[in-house]
Amino acid sequence: MSEEETFLNFHSPEFNRPDDLNDCQDYQSFESLEGVVTADMRHQTERLGSNISAGGLARVPPRSKSIVTEAKVEGVAATPVPLIIISRGRTLIIDKDVEHAIACARTLSEKKLTCSILITDSANSDAVSRGLRRFPLFYADSASVRGAFGGFEATVSIKGEQQPLAKRFGDEAATFDLVLDLQPVHSFQGTPLPIGYYTPGFDTAALDEALAEMAEMRGRFKKPQFTDLQKTRCFHGKSRTRECHRCVEICPIGAIQSADGAISINHYLCQGCGGCALVCPADAINMTQSSRDEILIRLQSTLQARQEHTQSPATLVISDLMMADHAVSGRNEMDDMDSIIFDVDQIAFVSADILLAALAYGAGNIILTCGPQTPSSIRTAVELQVQTACAIVRGLGMPEGTIRFVVASAQNIDIEENADTPLYPEPYPGRAPLAPATFPSGLDRRALIRLASRYLYDQSAAPDPRLILPAGSPFGAVTVAGPCTLCMACTGACPSGALSTTGNLPQLVFRESQCHQCGLCEEICPEKVLRLQPRMLCDLPVVEVPVVLRQMEPFRCAECGVPFTTVSMIECITEKLKGHWMFADERQIRRLKMCADCRTRDTFMSEDMKSWNSH
Repeated sequence: MSEEETFLNFHSPEFNRPDDLNDCQDYQSFESLEGVVTADMRHQTERLGSNISAGGLARVPPRSKSIVTEAKVEGVAATPVPLIIISRGRTLIIDKDVEHAIACARTLSEKKLTCSILITDSANSDAVSRGLRRFPLFYADSASVRGAFGGFEATVSIKGEQQPLAKRFGDEAATFDLVLDLQPVHSFQGTPLPIGYYTPGFDTAALDEALAEMAEMRGRFKKPQFTDLQKTRCFHGKSRTRECHRCVEICPIGAIQSADGAISINHYLCQGCGGCALVCPADAINMTQSSRDEILIRLQSTLQARQEHTQSPATLVISDLMMADHAVSGRNEMDDMDSIIFDVDQIAFVSADILLAALAYGAGNIILTCGPQTPSSIRTAVELQVQTACAIVRGLGMPEGTIRFVVASAQNIDIEENADTPLYPEPYPGRAPLAPATFPSGLDRRALIRLASRYLYDQSAAPDPRLILPAGSPFGAVTVAGPCTLCMACTGACPSGALSTTGNLPQLVFRESQCHQCGLCEEICPEKVLRLQPRMLCDLPVVEVPVVLRQMEPFRCAECGVPFTTVSMIECITEKLKGHWMFADERQIRRLKMCADCRTRDTFMSEDMKSWNSH
């Protein structure tokens, strides 16, 4: 293979499996790898080509014009420059069977790959084969592998001692470009498996495919950066006791780390699962591949195409299983006029804003489903998004089951846990179908959730625009539930500016549209009087209006009369320092009631200072 740059779609480990598709088609979103075209590549290209309209999203109709003016529309960041990966074909083969590993090494060596063998069965350490010296071979009790295509690293355990495999080579900087793991249980630390890591198991055909593809994995490649981190929005490092590290916890392969109080993403390791963007409460992480706008455009186009044939609401099945040819358990057949299958690359790409927008676009009800291979942490995060969306639609009077999340087997949705309610409930019983909405492009997640909620509220019969959300939801208000002294510690801690002070009067001002319910204000409040109130307020003009939570008359300096704090703050400080030896006389107490300038002047002019200077 030449040293030409080849663009690979790194979205899915299924990319590692070539198929029998027609390789002569004019694919536009990728360049084939020596004629290997995969189902994942074809699926993504055909979907983008057939469903995305050139004109993008339409403007909001006049009746929703007020919603648009209240939303904060941000520009879409440019796609980051792809990373360059150079693979020289250095391959690590891991197996328990020496002879089998050597046979694979010979095959790959004939295809100009440089192979090293690691046997994870010390009992076979005496089974030395003829010709073994041709390949470096090491024995260990077990192994663990981390890294990505072009930079895999292995750690081995020998008699309970952990050490890098590179140390055994005598080169501590050594890494492997490719890994062929032939063990019954692979050694990679994380899921899903990255590009360049092959686990054919005992399937002879899969092994032959892997060996054939590995021969083509030498050269210079481009890898997209799947995520974009806006550090100014990130909450990490801003709390002393309740640190936000959701993205670090959910990353299945350790591509996100915290260093020196800041989040960093290793884009070489990142596989674009979308979990970090899903759980980020501040929208500090966004996906650059399969972006929110791309999904919304496809979703709107799909639902609009159906509405041209019928006005009855459809059941929308959103899945990352590529279910176009799959059946749904509990329904004999999928009637195209009643149900729509909508594929996504990763289930974590579907958050509450996508679900609510789908309802606003005209979906009757939504079934969100993923396979059992999805990491449990991501399934939990998706379920929380569903709970937030369900709380909103429940407050709007929509029926239970309008949105649901179920786990699917290989080909069928598992609905055993949902057997008490119909899989396809009648949407909006007794009401006309919703008129489909359109939203501007470039909205962040919070703005889209508010717009979609407002749109659904306008179409519903809900009497109250205040919808109660579950604890932990990133929308809501802050209330003062006790004697606040207006120390303003909360305004300094608030990372989004939802709490602030304005003007010359001592007052605490709250703007609901900017509140993420992060809890930092509640944590830092010395009086412990602030309370979070998770909710969705569908009255968009109101969420933008600053609300005064607490206001007091200012306390004026006892010397110059300049206002510098509040009466309650002076009373609180005086009470706490009562009886302290440093404030035993009236002059020292009076000094507390002076502004900074007068307090300094009075200190230097005091008898105590004169006495100290004389010594």
